[in-house]
Amino acid sequence: MAAASSHTEDQSLYAALGVGPTASEDDIRRAYRALATSLHPDKTQDPERRDDAAQLFTIIQEAYEVLSNPDKRDIYDVYGKEGLAAGLELGERVKNKDDLRKEWEQFRERQETARIDSQVNYRGAYIFRADASALVKPYSKVASRIPELTTVYMTSGVDIPVDTRDWGVLAADQDIVHLGGLVNVRKNVGGGSFLAGYKRVYSDYTTLDVNAAVGLKSLFSVSSGVQLSPHAQANLTATWQPDEGVGLQLVTTRQLSKTLQGEYSWVIGPETAAGMSLGITRRMEKLLLTGRVEVGAVTGFVGRVARRVGEKTTARAGVRLGPASAEVDVGGQRTLSELATGGLSIVTGPQGIVLKLRYNRAGHMFEFPILLSPLLDWNILAAAYCLPPLLYYVGKEWVVGPLARGIQSRRLRQRQQEEAATIRAALAQAAAAAQLLGPVAERRAQREASQDGLVIALALYGASSEVEAEAARRISLSSSAATEQETEATSPRREPAVGVVESTADEQESGMGPGGSQEPSVPVAANPELEERPPSPVADVTVAVQYLVEAGKAVFHKGYTKAGLIGFCDPAPGTEKTLLVLFSYRGRCFRATLADTEGGILPARGDVARDGDEAAFIAAAPARWR
Repeated sequence: MAAASSHTEDQSLYAALGVGPTASEDDIRRAYRALATSLHPDKTQDPERRDDAAQLFTIIQEAYEVLSNPDKRDIYDVYGKEGLAAGLELGERVKNKDDLRKEWEQFRERQETARIDSQVNYRGAYIFRADASALVKPYSKVASRIPELTTVYMTSGVDIPVDTRDWGVLAADQDIVHLGGLVNVRKNVGGGSFLAGYKRVYSDYTTLDVNAAVGLKSLFSVSSGVQLSPHAQANLTATWQPDEGVGLQLVTTRQLSKTLQGEYSWVIGPETAAGMSLGITRRMEKLLLTGRVEVGAVTGFVGRVARRVGEKTTARAGVRLGPASAEVDVGGQRTLSELATGGLSIVTGPQGIVLKLRYNRAGHMFEFPILLSPLLDWNILAAAYCLPPLLYYVGKEWVVGPLARGIQSRRLRQRQQEEAATIRAALAQAAAAAQLLGPVAERRAQREASQDGLVIALALYGASSEVEAEAARRISLSSSAATEQETEATSPRREPAVGVVESTADEQESGMGPGGSQEPSVPVAANPELEERPPSPVADVTVAVQYLVEAGKAVFHKGYTKAGLIGFCDPAPGTEKTLLVLFSYRGRCFRATLADTEGGILPARGDVARDGDEAAFIAAAPARWR
């Protein structure tokens, strides 16, 4: 939820109502009415909460006004709030149709100019091949053990959109000019080429590509792509090379099912490349399978599998089988940021044992193949498979990890201090929303508990680096409080001063009641330390998540930040955020972690609770909702 009374630019109107971008009009209406029942100021019993309710109700009312209107919703889906501002301000009407038309046309022109500018695309590939076999296993006492750089291959280019809307009969939907270069050097011998191309896209999804290369390898090609049907397309390419002559290639692809795609390729010439291939690709949520059979100048089978084993990690394996050789490639890839990925693999084949390091960032690929052994040496192969993962783990846990976490923690504390007032206001408004949603969430929790359904024990949203630690702290506090209650039950009780509820500073800041209860906190004694400390980078959204539970499941839609959900807020601006949910379902204890814009459904996304303390904390959740 917003820190202020209205949405900021990065907040989604869909998030305000808790629906997905593909929600129907009935879904939007139902979500709005359910929230309005809890947030309408006239239905708020507590006079002190009516101002908070009015602010929250304004947010969902503005969201409903846009999303329930098909025209406004279309504008919002394509252009966002800027599109609405060009024609309709939220909650206001335009002066007249002429003003709206003029402002809208001006807005579309600005959007088209910005689109063309943003599509200038720089990309390249840089491969540096090295021979480190003498370092790994010296074959001579006098030979140098320094790795030798044997091959350098670099290609780089830029795609530049061209606006041809005013070209009359020559106009097209999209035109792109490509300029680039290529350098290939092996053992100090090689050269380079200049690359140039032009691509045109027509309204019927037909494309035309013309490309030429001059230099080390001269080439001229013309390619045309056609969309044969909603599920099939074809591409025909004609090439000419001074030494090879004319070549022709036909490629057709078809979507066989929702997850299955087939491809057929026929290369007629030149003779050194002639052949046919048939490929199948299956794409699932966490798994990618590809297979291709080739016959002709190159004969064999190529198969690859990739499986996502973590939020940012993918394991990969591939095999290439030929008439007289085989090659195996095993490795993994990890997402380092929104723009960058890193990968490592071990390739075993006719060339020997090769360690490949890859780094991709914003369209640029860097690859470093390092030859470890020209022969199949089982000791070197075992070390190649074991040492890199071990070094990665040790570096991550003992060197890079602590250093990165320390830097991130300092930046987070600085940001929290700089924006303390804004964050505290956001946390306060999220807490107000939790108070308003509390009665409905409590009824839903009790109903789920009676049916042995989905009961939320704890939900935390905030800085990814702090969420797990905050959950562990709360579980520890709850366990300690339970122990103290057992002790007090057998010993005389010391009554606190009248009007004051004793609580720790951590409990005051987190909003936890005694014993780790998730119920709204009662007034506590003032603690001056809280005003000086930076606000917590983690928000308790237990009530808000329980409110989302219906018929034994809670749905989180992908594509927008969860900070926009009612009862949520952004407690850590500018940092990567995660939602952690601990819950019980069918008598078992689970935990689920969702990235900020990731979609998911509980309890399907749940994993078993980590340990006994966590399981005990989750098992006690139904009692805390009574």
